[in-house]
Amino acid sequence: MEVIEVILLLIGILLLSNVINHYIPAIPASLIQVILGCGLALFTNFQIPLSTDWFLLLFIAPLLFNDGRRFPKKELWELKMPIFGNAIVLVFLTTIVGGFLIYKLIPSMPLSVSFALAAILSPTDPVAVQSIASKANLPSNILHLVNGESLINDASGLIAFKYAVAATVTGYFSVFKAASDFVYTSIMGAVIGIVTMLIITSVRKFLYRKGIKNVIFNVVLQIIAPFAIYMLSEEVFHASGVIAVVTAGIVLHMKNSTKQALSPELILINEKNLGYNNLYFKRNCVSDFGNRIAFCYRSSY
Repeated sequence: MEVIEVILLLIGILLLSNVINHYIPAIPASLIQVILGCGLALFTNFQIPLSTDWFLLLFIAPLLFNDGRRFPKKELWELKMPIFGNAIVLVFLTTIVGGFLIYKLIPSMPLSVSFALAAILSPTDPVAVQSIASKANLPSNILHLVNGESLINDASGLIAFKYAVAATVTGYFSVFKAASDFVYTSIMGAVIGIVTMLIITSVRKFLYRKGIKNVIFNVVLQIIAPFAIYMLSEEVFHASGVIAVVTAGIVLHMKNSTKQALSPELILINEKNLGYNNLYFKRNCVSDFGNRIAFCYRSSY
């Protein structure tokens, strides 16, 4: 019952943030949610007892899968090098420069802790990017670049954070081990996402040709796909589940299997929502807002 109450409370305050945004359109809704989340966390001692692993699995995995599934194919191919450059080089550069800046501002904080804090702040959030960019009237190529980079920069940020924390705890840091770990988790995650989604789409087509055209079966298969791919990557191969689900979503979009293999009814349900995208939208809003509350709560201690 407590979980339902928390979700209802978050949805209620989320609606309030949109009402405020309607009357103050100059402030992006995401920033209003940050303010409300910090206020709720600091003044009411409100917290969400949800571990990071569960949060990544339940919220981040399906959200990034859906974002990858909807990213434009043409723009993705044309901007592939700038996207990967920003997602890797820019994140690490921001972590290093930000770490030294934080250390300079707060000398009492150890340098490794400063790097860990900078690593948390370096990756851009896809939800916040879309919300803020929609108000800024950015050129389409810049908007696609920022959106594409925000989908895959989590892997870079997580690796930087992991080794910054390890350096804080053990006092030891290996550039070679960090670089090799990043290469393995990124490449293996991408391979798992590609291979797994190709298998899923092939099985789906095969069953469809055999006469299994059940709507519930196809919709449930698509919904559980990101969870299965994320867990396979993280738990079995110890690779980046974030990269795996994003890659899987892009592969599904590239294959365009829905339009090739499914009936008009399934296309309508999968692509025109009838609850499917609404499920992702509500999960997106609640998870994003809840994450801000959790972050503000942890930052207050």
